[in-house]
Amino acid sequence: MNRCVFLARYLWLALLGCLLSAGVQAQSKAVDEITVGMSIPSLQWVFYLMVRDGVMEQAKALGIKKVLVSDAQADPARQVSQIQDMLSKGIDVLLYTATGSAASAVPVRLARQQGVPVICVDNFPKNVECDAYISTDNLAAAGELARQMIQLTGGKAQIGLLQGTLGDSTEIARAKGLDAVLSQAAGMKIVDQKPTDWLQDNGFKVAQDMLQKNPNINVFIGRSDAPALGAVQAVKVANIDHKVWVFGYDGLPSALEAIRDGKLDMTITQQAMEMGRTALRTAVDLQEGKQVTKVQLLPAFVTTRDNVAAFLEKHP
Repeated sequence: MNRCVFLARYLWLALLGCLLSAGVQAQSKAVDEITVGMSIPSLQWVFYLMVRDGVMEQAKALGIKKVLVSDAQADPARQVSQIQDMLSKGIDVLLYTATGSAASAVPVRLARQQGVPVICVDNFPKNVECDAYISTDNLAAAGELARQMIQLTGGKAQIGLLQGTLGDSTEIARAKGLDAVLSQAAGMKIVDQKPTDWLQDNGFKVAQDMLQKNPNINVFIGRSDAPALGAVQAVKVANIDHKVWVFGYDGLPSALEAIRDGKLDMTITQQAMEMGRTALRTAVDLQEGKQVTKVQLLPAFVTTRDNVAAFLEKHP
């Protein structure tokens, strides 16, 4: 090859590399200039308010000024529309908790089409991969809940199970964790189970119906605290003549207070605030082009009257 041609080609490649490098740098933003989009299933659900508060706390610490939060009001179609609107406003990252399973993959695909990293929080959408996933280790925590329940009840129970929303990734993981342990305890029988869509009023109605059909139920398990608190109310009005244990999951302030007051027997306290903080830190790392751990599962804590004061004082 002619030496001059070689040098010309070498210089052109070097120049092209500089231009590409400059383009990458131009796309990158300082942390305090990032616009964060956050889509929450419902601002009526205290758990997601706590996750949001963790995000806002971390945003303040990092100097991030723009965090757009949308409330899907438990409507998948509304959630898709809201995320489309946020993308049109030029968000740099998306923190996303899917509302149910219907159309849950659509927001991830929309964001990726625009090169916006997606961090899925708590509930994992179906048939699509997020750039990172932040959640509780629900499999392990639900298994520990089952072990504690077996110990407290002496290994014999007729159980009414208050499910969340069927098909949700959290519902599936908690079911697997619980069932794996209960399957090894012959005396623990699930005699009835119904979905509650994570709602307290539904928990009350479902538990009341279960008690009418089977007054010998002596354990209620709520896949989350809200339906568990509904079961507490149902047991109270039913005037049952035997001890009925009620177990929750989430560590919501209202559930922690119920444990302190002796109304709820146990819950699993998730690190809701830390989930939000972790999600935002991960989002910033992705926006800056850093490598992140794709699946980040946070431990949760068995909470009873013996240790509830610490969680009431400072929620994780």
